[in-house]
Amino acid sequence: MMRRALSLLSALTLIGLGSASAGRLSPALLERAAAHDSKPISVIVRFNFKNNGRGRSLFKALRRQLKESRAKLGPASSLVNSAMKGGSELWLYQSIALKLSPVQVLQLASLPIVDEVFENFKVRLPKVMALDTGSSVTAAGQSNSFDPLNMIGARTAQTAGFRGQGVRIGHLDTGVDPDHPELRGKIAAFAEFGAAGQRVPGSSAHDSAEHGTHTAGLLVGNTLGVAPDAQLISALVLPGGEGTFAQVIAGMQWVLDPDNNADTDDGANVVSMSLGLPGDHPEFALPVQNLLAAGVVPVFAIGNFGPGAGSTGSPGNLPDVIGVGAVDQQGEVAPFSSRGPVTWPGAEGSPLVKPDVVAPGVAITSSFPGNSSGTLSGTSQAAPLVAGAVAVMLGAKPGSSVDAVKQALYSSASNHGQQDNASGYGLIDLPAALARLGVGVASKATSPTSATPPVGPPGYAFCVPEGQLCTFSGQKQVAFGAQGRYLSGLTSDGFNCTVAEWGSDPLPGVAKACYTRDVNP
Repeated sequence: MMRRALSLLSALTLIGLGSASAGRLSPALLERAAAHDSKPISVIVRFNFKNNGRGRSLFKALRRQLKESRAKLGPASSLVNSAMKGGSELWLYQSIALKLSPVQVLQLASLPIVDEVFENFKVRLPKVMALDTGSSVTAAGQSNSFDPLNMIGARTAQTAGFRGQGVRIGHLDTGVDPDHPELRGKIAAFAEFGAAGQRVPGSSAHDSAEHGTHTAGLLVGNTLGVAPDAQLISALVLPGGEGTFAQVIAGMQWVLDPDNNADTDDGANVVSMSLGLPGDHPEFALPVQNLLAAGVVPVFAIGNFGPGAGSTGSPGNLPDVIGVGAVDQQGEVAPFSSRGPVTWPGAEGSPLVKPDVVAPGVAITSSFPGNSSGTLSGTSQAAPLVAGAVAVMLGAKPGSSVDAVKQALYSSASNHGQQDNASGYGLIDLPAALARLGVGVASKATSPTSATPPVGPPGYAFCVPEGQLCTFSGQKQVAFGAQGRYLSGLTSDGFNCTVAEWGSDPLPGVAKACYTRDVNP
């Protein structure tokens, strides 16, 4: 139930790739060419290719194949080489971004090596749903009693020592303020890209808006971030909140291999993106396929185009990415959060259920440029919370596969393995997801190996430390908490000992445990 069919990704990739025997032109380019338009425009030229590489060696193979494709252009090489000035090679997509007139594009598309040509379309941030620049941050990192990290169990994981150590997160956004106190020392690498995917020389880390610093804080912020010990590889691909397809793909391939050397392991282990377009855009399928083949976990916002059915955005609605929706402080799906299903024409297994999971995305306080903070709402905020959780999982269990991470995240979420088109598998539960990977989350005081288990409310027996599954048969009275502060209730056949399961935290920042007793007559 948790695994996506491989045939679905293959079919979806074919939708994006088209026929290997003839190049295709987008309808807009065909129309312009028919009108003999000779004005140069920014286009993406994708080549035919075959590759079954896996892991980081894939990057080297993709670069080599792209150069081989360009070498097969024959007489058209001089035209392409001239037009490439100010353009870029997008090896992750086996394509080049350059400026050509529609008439020239028509000639280029006739070559057998060329698979498809289309305009370099716009990509932007989903509309931000709420903004409060006047919020102040408390010592706990939030402007009020609500803490999204508590809601997903991240504080519990941090207390147990799981903070994303040794993990690098790819961050594609409006940039980042490296001097913010939450983020100082967290930026491992930074690059800015122009509209044609070319790297902007001499650009130092900065934020062209506020969005990037806000999402970065939720990823690795000292007090605000899910994975405060992880490092950020940040690509500025949306200057002022809007960019192009070429910018996004250039940023994706750079965060995977910042030093442009596939023999060094300096790239992202998980990629967080809070961007996209409403609807289905198969152009993103091939880059995602290559990202997955390299063993990198993609975590993308599903979009703020709800509440209607079928309102998801790309690339968050692709089959094998972790598409993230947003919930409010009560755990209800936010009205703006995009809903599935997603139908990919011609793809076996459609329609798909999306999003895959949800996380807090309403009135989320995080860092703003210039040593300030503010509150934003959107799936843009939910996605980095999930990406941070993935970073914690990878740090706690290095070498975990993409599938293992997704299975653990999905099976431990609040919908108990069931899916729907509003919340997917439900609200993530980081301690429970870690437990699914075989990582126990407990402080020494509540360790199940301790000689003396922690003492709970009078009459209750210790069951498990926070973050684990309390199992029993039949009905029992249960309690959750520590140090004299407990939540209690009545349930049957076991439960997750997590804040997400209980819906509230009786003692934030303190390791808790769960207890049971027989039902009173």
